[in-house]
Amino acid sequence: MHAMAYDVAKGILDKHGIKGIDPDKVWWHRFDNVSVSSTKAFLGWERYPKPCESLTLPQLVVQRFRLSDQEDPGMPDGDGGFYNEGPHASIFNETNEIRMYPRDVLKDFWALNFSQSYREKMERFWPRHSDDFRTLAKLNFLVQALDEHDGARLNNENLKTVIKAVAGNVSWPVSLDMLQAQAPTVDGLRVCALDIGGYQATDILCITDRNGVNILYTPGETQTFHIFTTLLDFHWWLLLQNNYAENRARFMSHFPLSAQQQDNGKIGLNATIDLLYTTWGAYDHHLINQNAEPISGDVFSWLRDSVKARMYSDADLSLHSNGHLRKKMWIGYLNAFVHLFGSMAGLGWPVALAAVGAGIADMGLNIDQAINGSTKAERKAGVVGAISSGIETLFNLPFLRGATELAEVSEASETFSPQERATESVNERPTTPSDLPPIARFAPGPAYAEQGAELLSSFETNEVLDGLSPVSDEGKFAGIYQPSSGGSYVLINDSYYLVRYVEALKTWVIIDPANPYSFYRSLPVRLDAAGEWQPINRPGLFGGGKFDGLWPWGRDSTALPDIDSPPSAYDMPQASREQLKNLAQGGGSKYDLKDYAASLPKPDGSNPVADFKEMRKTLYRDATAFFESNSLAARPEIPTLPARLPIKDIIKKLFRLASGLVVGESHSSVASKQFLIENMEVMSKQKVKTLYMEHLLTDFHQADLDVFNRTGTMSENLERYLKVLDQGHGTDPSSQFTFLEVVKAARRSHIRVQAIDCMASYRSTGMNGVEPNFRQRMMNFFTHQVISADQAARGAHRWVALMGDSHASTWEGVPGVSELEGGISLRIESTDAGTARGIEVDPGRIPTDNFGRPLASVKGDLRLQLDTPASVTLANTLDKALLNAGDCTVTNVDNTPTLIHRSSDGTIVRTVIQRESGSFYIVRPSWPSISGRRFPSITDLSTALRLVGLKPVRLAGS
Repeated sequence: MHAMAYDVAKGILDKHGIKGIDPDKVWWHRFDNVSVSSTKAFLGWERYPKPCESLTLPQLVVQRFRLSDQEDPGMPDGDGGFYNEGPHASIFNETNEIRMYPRDVLKDFWALNFSQSYREKMERFWPRHSDDFRTLAKLNFLVQALDEHDGARLNNENLKTVIKAVAGNVSWPVSLDMLQAQAPTVDGLRVCALDIGGYQATDILCITDRNGVNILYTPGETQTFHIFTTLLDFHWWLLLQNNYAENRARFMSHFPLSAQQQDNGKIGLNATIDLLYTTWGAYDHHLINQNAEPISGDVFSWLRDSVKARMYSDADLSLHSNGHLRKKMWIGYLNAFVHLFGSMAGLGWPVALAAVGAGIADMGLNIDQAINGSTKAERKAGVVGAISSGIETLFNLPFLRGATELAEVSEASETFSPQERATESVNERPTTPSDLPPIARFAPGPAYAEQGAELLSSFETNEVLDGLSPVSDEGKFAGIYQPSSGGSYVLINDSYYLVRYVEALKTWVIIDPANPYSFYRSLPVRLDAAGEWQPINRPGLFGGGKFDGLWPWGRDSTALPDIDSPPSAYDMPQASREQLKNLAQGGGSKYDLKDYAASLPKPDGSNPVADFKEMRKTLYRDATAFFESNSLAARPEIPTLPARLPIKDIIKKLFRLASGLVVGESHSSVASKQFLIENMEVMSKQKVKTLYMEHLLTDFHQADLDVFNRTGTMSENLERYLKVLDQGHGTDPSSQFTFLEVVKAARRSHIRVQAIDCMASYRSTGMNGVEPNFRQRMMNFFTHQVISADQAARGAHRWVALMGDSHASTWEGVPGVSELEGGISLRIESTDAGTARGIEVDPGRIPTDNFGRPLASVKGDLRLQLDTPASVTLANTLDKALLNAGDCTVTNVDNTPTLIHRSSDGTIVRTVIQRESGSFYIVRPSWPSISGRRFPSITDLSTALRLVGLKPVRLAGS
């Protein structure tokens, strides 16, 4: 739907001569507040925030103008206008106005029938692709099950059982005929769609065995299978999926838009989810799957029909009501199916298949681009890449475990087997508040530690209903006060409370009078035998709604113990660190680091700088002795991998061979950091627990890292250091793939970050009487000490390390970290777009010193080349070309002409060049002499830019 609406919106802009702007960045705003007349504004009005209604142009195509606008076509011109800024702009006038009359757009809408066009497209799509959609849905289920098994979230027996439940005809090797064939569900395993309070999900499947153990299939999510031994576990997981606006929106996207409606006594899905927090407090789980009907036939035929029905239902609601076109509605992308044909043709599939099997793009690693892609083309590319990845995974399984289990599906048990707990267990109902399970102390949603009158105090209203009697008739309204002013109330201890009847709970619920349409804070009540209203008892809960410190459902039971990192023998003493901090973090001069440079003692006689220099000498001596006397760890055989093997399969293969992966890089490299950032979640699923990083110091950064690992809060000191580190090494001017972002990405995937340098190993420049390879000796030895101590303190676990490539493998006679730890070294390089060779045995590279002289070859076990992203290439080009404040250039960014200049504070600033009726203009209020002014050509605009002090610079290759 969005794809079609986008195209219609673009056509409208073209018709009115509006060029060079993305339709998604054109906003319709309606105002009911302060407006003043203006001779400069296109529509004659200057308006102040905030709009009472805001829609992007594609959203407006779907929703249309109000009925009153249809009756009075001149009204939109007076009430609103089109702008290139969203509802949070500080002002709406000629500086951000799109010169297009709303009344003309209203006429354009009358001239087309978007609703009919969309329905006709669906009518053409489903007869052609119905069977293919079902086939891909089945393929997707199998791929995700095998992937979760590969990551140890489904054990061998449970993998076989979930496949038997929905695809019992499948065995190894999987064939296209198997995917196309239908298979009924089996006795003893109940399959249904997830149901919450009577609202049924489109695509989330719940498989239940006779013992009540549930496995949930959630297509489109990073972790697709979840096992719940009890309903309490199930309930807790649902709370975690809905405790923030962002994750609730994603969860609710699995349900049709109609589930949001409140009518005929139903309160809507969002309010029902709020009630999950209320019923959690009472250990009441009946909102979960209370009305779920079992699927008796072929599950994937049901899934296809469910998605098809949702497409029509959502279209009816979106096109015939004021429902907004939601950002994450995936009933669109019909245009993408045609584009997908090429990726399917090699398998003989007759046509391009659906973007996903169940309505949300969910295969492979391209899903993030599909959800967050900044342009329509990027979103479509994400969908195509997701499908291609899934097909390649299932039909080309050189390394994916699960083939044996697929061959044994027909013999699988019809009950789920016990497996290593994937989650922190939730205990059953405590007998007293003091016996509350620890997990309940962090329960999401409202907290109810108070009891009795305190429990009710926050819900009191100011209503006075003296003289009014409650309803005396039998039925659900018995005992309810219904004043003529509206609303329903109950009387408890001489106070009146606003209530609503909840059909799903079969009871009345006290609601927050300040927010009567939400059930996030609510309290169920019942009428007792004496005719008095009483709150339904619940145990007290502690805590609030934040979960930053908790792991998502599905974390390994082998989570690392939460302990502070132990100090090393080479850390500087705590008492000296404040004086050494500036020097440790790169301050001072190179002279300060030289051994011969004298340092004055402090008044108390201590000399921290001299102590530091003595410490690094000790470290060097110990490192030299270590390498003279110690043998290397046993290492795995280095595999030969297909050059174009998907990266996630590379990661899986390497971690099957070794518990440690050492990523070697040139410190300015984008590719190495891109590899880690984009695949941190994949490594987490492979049970990688720790990222060991060069440049970070155990004595000056690890305490901050430990806090960040626990809480997600990064200290100013650590963030500043990482930014300086990125600036010093010139990592990525687009700020996407930097040391700072690597650390943040690790924490998002619950991989802790451990420093593997210390001040003595890192600030080693200026030492006398050492070999040329002193830095490699000192750091590699120290890293070995840190990793050994860390693995001993927290237990042996998988890890990945990021360091310079001269440290990863043997260089200048010094064994690398991969050899010391028995791991595999992977050297990663950036290449120009379209030239990356993929993965291969490392041919090595010849580094140079600061004077350009060649050094000894650097060579890892394997080399992976990645194409440099276009955004990074452009940022690099701009960074090198626009050297001085005022330097500027004009280039296309996402097919949009853009002025880019170096500002006075040194940052790179982008300004879209807009076009209207053959004229060109920019909007930049800080340049009042040219902002909003129309120029007949780019040349004239360029001349005006020179007059305000900008200096045009030609980019290399342009």
